[in-house]
Amino acid sequence: MQNVMIPTDLSIRSLSYLHHLATQTEGPVRITLMHALRLPDSLLDCWPFSRSHRYVSVPDDFREACEVMKNRYSQAFSQINVEFFYGTTAPALRNFIRAHEIDRIAVPDQLHYHHAGENSYNPESLFRHTKLPVSKLRLTAPRQVVTAPASISALLGVQV
Repeated sequence: MQNVMIPTDLSIRSLSYLHHLATQTEGPVRITLMHALRLPDSLLDCWPFSRSHRYVSVPDDFREACEVMKNRYSQAFSQINVEFFYGTTAPALRNFIRAHEIDRIAVPDQLHYHHAGENSYNPESLFRHTKLPVSKLRLTAPRQVVTAPASISALLGVQV
């Protein structure tokens, strides 16, 4: 089973690229939605830092949208997980990739990356330092009516 990493800004809009991935995959794949965060610069800011203490939390509507996409494309996606990557260097990303057993990276094409928090950043520049294949995901929706969904119903292409 393949594990595909997709960078996300924790917005429902970023999940609309999963439609394209579902049509391109053969067999079930695991999706790891990766949100990149810079580590704090100050030692005092690092003191309370732990995996349970996050600078950004996953919004409830984003979690619900992930479940909707997993249910809708159950033949294509076996799991959809959200993971936080802490760091800004290529070696840190390689460790993240190794720890999560990532097989390839899929980058949303033409996604305007919104920062979910003050430490969030777009990690796309780090991907060229990995030896994994990087593919582009196009924005496609079930009826080609969605250009930038902001709600779960828009993500599914449902007219409300």
